Amino acid sequence: MAGQKIGEAIKAVLDVIGLGVKYTIKPERLTIYYPYEVPDYMGRVRGWIGLWTERCTSCMICARICPTNAIKMYMEKNGRRYPGIDYGRCIMCHYCIDACPTYALYPTDIRDFAFYRHEDMMYTPDMMRKPPQVPKLVPHVVKVVHEYSKGRVVKVRVGELGEHKPLPPAPSVPVVES
Repeated sequence: MAGQKIGEAIKAVLDVIGLGVKYTIKPERLTIYYPYEVPDYMGRVRGWIGLWTERCTSCMICARICPTNAIKMYMEKNGRRYPGIDYGRCIMCHYCIDACPTYALYPTDIRDFAFYRHEDMMYTPDMMRKPPQVPKLVPHVVKVVHEYSKGRVVKVRVGELGEHKPLPPAPSVPVVES
């Protein structure tokens, strides 16, 4: 019994060492040539969050449901509070979007964004009204996915990246007058 467990442990260690030797001799690269290539997440990754302030009722459900406390309510000139997001804390779970009863928060396909300073990660309601402009870094971008074929990871080109998709149409809900 104890000898069998020791044998399994030795086999597991040898398997790991063998795998390390395999990738040392013949490495399989999983990187991409960003920004010339971008991964195709096939809808599995959520992006930047936008805000339609005219739909927001200031109910604060988004701020209460946020698991990382990334949403802070900001007082605006009209006396109402609107959500702002700290992208340094946001984990892109989009619970806030799912919980919003008036669809004031909406998802976008903007996934690649970076910040120079921590202060830049704080998005106020004014900043959330208009999606950030994504600069076009290179004239030609290729979408790629990584697939497994015959025990190896291979990179497959799945097409060229077009323009950003337009924002989703807003569902019809009564507009709250301020």
